[in-house]
Amino acid sequence: MITFSIAIIIAAVFTIDVSLHKDPLLDRWTASFAESLQGTFWYDVFRWITEFGSSIVLSVLAFLFGSYIALKKKDLIGAGIVFTATAFGYQFNFLIKGLVERERPAILALVDGEGFSFPSGHSMVSFITYGIILYFLWHILKGSWRYFAAFLAALIVLLVGFSRFVLRVHYLTDVLAGYAYGLVFLLIWILLYKWLQHKLGKREKVRSYQ
Repeated sequence: MITFSIAIIIAAVFTIDVSLHKDPLLDRWTASFAESLQGTFWYDVFRWITEFGSSIVLSVLAFLFGSYIALKKKDLIGAGIVFTATAFGYQFNFLIKGLVERERPAILALVDGEGFSFPSGHSMVSFITYGIILYFLWHILKGSWRYFAAFLAALIVLLVGFSRFVLRVHYLTDVLAGYAYGLVFLLIWILLYKWLQHKLGKREKVRSYQ
């Protein structure tokens, strides 16, 4: 509950700051760094890294993992949660973007850098998708594999978010707010999963993941 509250506060602070100030202080401080990477080797590296947060990759991952949960683990509720996390995550992101209507620092259609900027959809939905997969993998995997999966998921999410900043299709505040909103949505979806299981008279399906 503390994590949920902190995430909401952070998301609210960034949203208010961006709504009231066209050029927030954090974005002014960090803009020159992103500009300095234009045309460099690192720009090209992050151009490919950003694809791990694309709608195609995230949708395929959600479909494949959700299918695995349904067919292998016989957890239809879990499969539904995985399927809908990514889809509804995008809808939630579009809703916020439509309310804030912040322009991007640059438009780059090649990497889905179009439309409004706040919050970063790649950052937010990557957090949701990799996060919900990790939630179930935590029950499936054993020992050090759990921590490896957690490290890998966190690394991918962080790199995807940073790639949006490096490519200059988002401000740093867009990325950080995307993480905060993503965490809020992820926790809600996990609570929804537990509530649905309780509603159906089941305990959390830890036994299914043995």
